[in-house]
Amino acid sequence: MLKKRLADLFDRGFWAAALPLALPIAMQNLLMTSFRLIDTLMVGRLGDVSIAAVGLAGWASFFVELLAFGMASGAAVFVAQYHGANNQKGMLQTYGMMLSFMVPLGLIFTLGVGLFPAAVMRLFTEDAALISEGVKYLHYACISYLSLTINLALSTMLRCTEQVKIPMWTSGIAAALNAILNYTFIFGAFGLPAMGVAGAGLATAISSLANPVLMLIISAIRKNIVISPLRQMFALKGFFRLFWSRALPVLLNELFWSIAIIVVNMVLGRMGTDNYAALTVERTIEGLVFVFFVGLCNACNILVGKLIGAGDQENAKAYSRRFMVLTPTIGFIMGLVIVSLRYPLIGLFDLSESAKYTARVLLVIFSIDAVVRYIPYVEVVGIFRAGGDTRIGLITDVVCHYLFVVPAVVLCGLVFKLSFIQTYIVMLAADDISKLIITIPYYRSMRWIKPIQQQEPERREEALIESGNETVL
Repeated sequence: MLKKRLADLFDRGFWAAALPLALPIAMQNLLMTSFRLIDTLMVGRLGDVSIAAVGLAGWASFFVELLAFGMASGAAVFVAQYHGANNQKGMLQTYGMMLSFMVPLGLIFTLGVGLFPAAVMRLFTEDAALISEGVKYLHYACISYLSLTINLALSTMLRCTEQVKIPMWTSGIAAALNAILNYTFIFGAFGLPAMGVAGAGLATAISSLANPVLMLIISAIRKNIVISPLRQMFALKGFFRLFWSRALPVLLNELFWSIAIIVVNMVLGRMGTDNYAALTVERTIEGLVFVFFVGLCNACNILVGKLIGAGDQENAKAYSRRFMVLTPTIGFIMGLVIVSLRYPLIGLFDLSESAKYTARVLLVIFSIDAVVRYIPYVEVVGIFRAGGDTRIGLITDVVCHYLFVVPAVVLCGLVFKLSFIQTYIVMLAADDISKLIITIPYYRSMRWIKPIQQQEPERREEALIESGNETVL
């Protein structure tokens, strides 16, 4: 069995299809993660209070991004399968539905956080110094929420139609701009006044806007699907019910998951400024690892969804098995890399000695956990949603987070007063074990294969030929 799995993993056709999708998407997310890395590195020069404040303030954009991701991930179910079935009308209707949700979402959060930044900070901390610094950052950073949601809608359409290089290049330009503006505004370069954490927020606002603008300009030049007639995109009559039957569980999934994570961080944020500064740094480094799994997961979603849309369920199953073997393999490799480099990585940040020690320990724990941590993520977001099953992710996250993770963190951090590191270990164990118990058996059952549209034999054959999948039959 193991020999067959390894043979499947090294299938040339699989790598030829997966790498051109996974690598550009991973690179795009690496560049987007560099936004946070650059912010953390430069703000870190201002001390533990500033870095912890920005880390806590970042949960506002995290919540917006998770809601937008829920919509985009639900839409990706449709776009990938419609792409496999050569259904242009369905893809454009999905695009219009995404924009109808994304634009109001970004506007609401920009206005809400912009008007009440102190109230947002008080959700996570009672420390007056942290609140003050966080408000300075949010005053400007909240402007980025609208461009963040639009960027995600555009990226989803381009990724799911296998035009993955455009988001990669625009993200690279935006990341470079972010680095320059961070240096300029935070420290007052080129004769400008030093703005501190407020400068980091302003840099984020400007550079995040550049991403969707550049994407639209390139798409207009290439005349791709992102630039389509509005009357086709918003011809949503008869599509609304079908779309939300699959997309709503995904959106609720991300909503309930993000609320649970925010509650967890409300507890962790009250366990010491130096501890949360260490966690902010650890998560920044963890984000660099996560980009590989984002690329892997998106490639899985596109390929499996496209095959199912084309009616080729057997190859969809074969591809999903390969991604299931690849995920823990990459987790093991990346864990070794991170644990080996933990001292120089933490040394990049200007933390107190106690925060540095905590951050190094957290990285060791994460490195061990990385072998299994991303298996449920690839299953739910990459495989199950590509297959058309969007409900199992909602059930998994609600059960695992609200019955196990949140109660565990509250009990450990607030009731039993365990140390920050002990609480972190319990949190990861509760999360991983409960999810694996649910998702592994469900994956093996293959009940996640639920095509959005059933194809006639002639249409199926045409879709397979058009998508190039005859090479893997």
